[in-house]
Amino acid sequence: MDKAASASGWVEALRAAALLAVDPVGLGGACVRARAGPARDGWLAHLREAMPGVPVRRVPINIADSRLLGGIDLTASLAAGRRIAERGVLAQCDGGVLVLAMAERVSPTMAARLAGTLDEGVVRTARDGIEAVAQARLAVVALDEGIEADERPPECLRERLAFHLDLDTVSRGDMGAEPTSEVAVMVARARAMLPLVCVPDELRDAAVGAA
Repeated sequence: MDKAASASGWVEALRAAALLAVDPVGLGGACVRARAGPARDGWLAHLREAMPGVPVRRVPINIADSRLLGGIDLTASLAAGRRIAERGVLAQCDGGVLVLAMAERVSPTMAARLAGTLDEGVVRTARDGIEAVAQARLAVVALDEGIEADERPPECLRERLAFHLDLDTVSRGDMGAEPTSEVAVMVARARAMLPLVCVPDELRDAAVGAA
């Protein structure tokens, strides 16, 4: 890829970060193809800068179910003398973003759980004598570190994410300035206007037909 195309790809990636910050729950998230490095770190920094105050939690693919979905809060349960539920990471990310590292290696079971949460906006816990439903309206940023073409996050997860970015060709020289607070101001204005946006049925049908 030539220099101009690489720089253009970075500009498009920043536009995707800004759009995701405006409506993370509605857009589902992003699949970011990039190994650890300045481009991936820079993109995540821009995303965080664009949505101050919004929870962003990074989780490994081997996170325990009790941490992801919730379970028993042992300390609180011992103090109360009864089972007390602990909110998992998905519930803690309600209204925000869950960053999934090494998403190309995520298990089908975990991918299905994340896909279900994206669809329903809730997380259901039924374990250790605890049955609970917690709101978990969130977006997922799947960090795809795959090398081979077939090393990708599961399709059931990828198809729910609005943006698919490839940052492996972006160099530090393509990245330009550091994120600024001006982006956060513009995103905040757009978020405030979002409830006023009305999409006519015919436009929605046309978009679905085109897709």
